[in-house]
Amino acid sequence: MPPILQLDLQQIISQAISFLLLLWILRRFAWRPLLTLLDHRRTHIEEELRRVAQSRAELARLQSEYSQRLAKIDEETRTKIQQAIVEGKRVAMEIQEQARAQGHVLINKAKETIELELAKSRVTLREQIVAMTMDVLEKILRQKLDPKTDRHLVDAILAELEQEPSRS
Repeated sequence: MPPILQLDLQQIISQAISFLLLLWILRRFAWRPLLTLLDHRRTHIEEELRRVAQSRAELARLQSEYSQRLAKIDEETRTKIQQAIVEGKRVAMEIQEQARAQGHVLINKAKETIELELAKSRVTLREQIVAMTMDVLEKILRQKLDPKTDRHLVDAILAELEQEPSRS
């Protein structure tokens, strides 16, 4: 047999024993701590995954709550805007009514003022007519009568003139 293929039984047995001894030592001192470490790691990872799932569920719940709150706030905002519009229209109507009332008051005052001025104008016109009539009478008569008689004569003439239009 060639030297490469020669197998030494004693060497094979010693290597097998060494391998089994190494396997037993590894199993006794390294394998259990490694398995324990891997179990702890797996437990930790599962725990973290549970926490992540809980966080996602909590986040979904919070998002739902947030959406509901936003919808509620939006609805409240719309309601308040509608109330403000209604209130604005009511105030506008009140202002318009006040303006109309003030306008009527001003119109009535203006009518009263016009009537008063008209009455004053009539009195002034009457006095002017009296003065003109007296001037005309004086020219006609070429003599001046006493003021009492003048006034009495003019009042009589005016009374006649005022009655004539009412007769027609």
